[in-house]
Amino acid sequence: MKKTDVSQEKVLIGKVGSPVGIKGEFRVNLYSQDSGNLKEGKVLLLERAEKSVSGAIEKVRYQKDKPVVRLAGIEDRNAAEDIRGMDVSIYAKDMEELPEGEHYVRDLIGCSVVDTAQGGAEIGVLRDVIQNTAQSVLDVSTPDGKQVLIPAVDAFLRSIDEEAGVIEVELIPGFLD
Repeated sequence: MKKTDVSQEKVLIGKVGSPVGIKGEFRVNLYSQDSGNLKEGKVLLLERAEKSVSGAIEKVRYQKDKPVVRLAGIEDRNAAEDIRGMDVSIYAKDMEELPEGEHYVRDLIGCSVVDTAQGGAEIGVLRDVIQNTAQSVLDVSTPDGKQVLIPAVDAFLRSIDEEAGVIEVELIPGFLD
């Protein structure tokens, strides 16, 4: 799998939520578990169709396990209200390294998904990982254009080789019928 130059690549990590207090702090609604990408000094890119803002994180704290951020240039509640609903991204080069065995979804998109129960037969290509369910679900596009949803649980998921671009699953008989 070919890796691209990530020096200016942006990665969408969440949305700006409601303002907190009067000093420009705001909640960030993350799209996945906090992997440590919200740290003081890191640059956030906030965007919507008609406007974009960027700035370094000055402060991060948590309320009820949700991040509350103060960003350089956002000085009061009105400014924080003005950015509500914007997409929150960071540069790919600034993303934190994940622990062994964990992967960013963006790095798995395009991997070949094969069934070890069928001797390594290719099921298709990973389009996405759906994470708003009880467990993550692999969204696979088959060669004939169909969609296959495979729960990313130990019962099915055998291995992920990000470098080789292969995800091995072991499906039960009849799963793809």
